[in-house]
Amino acid sequence: MSHNMQQTSVSPVELVSLPAGAMVLIDIRKPGARAVSGLAIPGSVWRHPFDAANWAREFRHCNVALFCVHGHEVSQAVCGYLSEMEIDAVIMEGGFEAWKQA
Repeated sequence: MSHNMQQTSVSPVELVSLPAGAMVLIDIRKPGARAVSGLAIPGSVWRHPFDAANWAREFRHCNVALFCVHGHEVSQAVCGYLSEMEIDAVIMEGGFEAWKQA
């Protein structure tokens, strides 16, 4: 895992090498981007990125990896929010597009 000053991330390759169940993979792509893609990462759960206040607590005792399309603003904002809620969260580097390339 890579650690920046305040942000923590994991590459798609690192993520798939973790033991099954080690992290909950949360798809936080905006509904339009998700619909256009028509694809999902097996085992991931989708949550609306702008509704984190309503779903964050369900992951209170989990390690989570978040991904949006490219792993930038949406992932970083939600990851920051979850961290404030004391939820162990990381961003999947490069988002869904990096996963497809890996």
